[in-house]
Amino acid sequence: MRVSFVGVGQIGAPMSERLIAAGHELTVYARRAEVREHFARSGAQVTDSLAVAAQDAEVVHVAVYSDEQFEEVALGDGGLVANVGGDALLVSHTTGSPATIQRIAAAGNGHVVDAPFSGGTDNVLAGTLTVMMGGDEGDVARARETVGAYANPIFTIGALGTALAVKLVNNALFAANIQLVAQAEQIANQLGVETTTLAEVVQQSSGSSFVMGLVANMGSAKALVDTAGHYMRKDIDVVRQVADGLGVDLGVLGDALDGGPADFRAR
Repeated sequence: MRVSFVGVGQIGAPMSERLIAAGHELTVYARRAEVREHFARSGAQVTDSLAVAAQDAEVVHVAVYSDEQFEEVALGDGGLVANVGGDALLVSHTTGSPATIQRIAAAGNGHVVDAPFSGGTDNVLAGTLTVMMGGDEGDVARARETVGAYANPIFTIGALGTALAVKLVNNALFAANIQLVAQAEQIANQLGVETTTLAEVVQQSSGSSFVMGLVANMGSAKALVDTAGHYMRKDIDVVRQVADGLGVDLGVLGDALDGGPADFRAR
């Protein structure tokens, strides 16, 4: 397929490499000359114009950092929405508010899929990224043709925005688990048990978790927060905003996010 990619950063770059390897005709939008040169050498077409990236593309993938950036590239002057074809599909990997992607869909041709993900660069390169999709059934089926270059499993959730809802709940739960593990680490340390010992034993016991496994590999909950904290704070802010806007009580999840050793407050 003719695919354009906007947002070739830490995750978007390997996604783009996988799309090229899968045989898609890829156009990469990048503002920096060195990034364009890299992808030109990899066999992609390159441009520093969003309008050019959108024109003639069957699918446009977006993997920018925030809702604000997504709105800028989609709705700004010379942006994607004004330049995609009538049947072209916009696939967003950005974690943000369901209301944002619904607003972008309403402003354009309506062929939009929210496709947030869970995983990292290694998963992209191995083709094992977990991706959730929300949107029209036909649009989601089309999106699978390109997202499948780097994702497995792919979950179809429901209407546009529902995949983002699942991703936001997942991230709230992940952050709450970090708070619990960080608290457990503090207690164990106060009782004279080192973090690495605690993590090793717990991971072979009934209290095991994905987060404790990360702490076992990284050495401490603080190391995990230092690495992922800025992403978590951004996503948790969105969780709170969406929940507040819909009148949803986060309950004990909210209590965990707002209190505990790991500081997830906006900075």
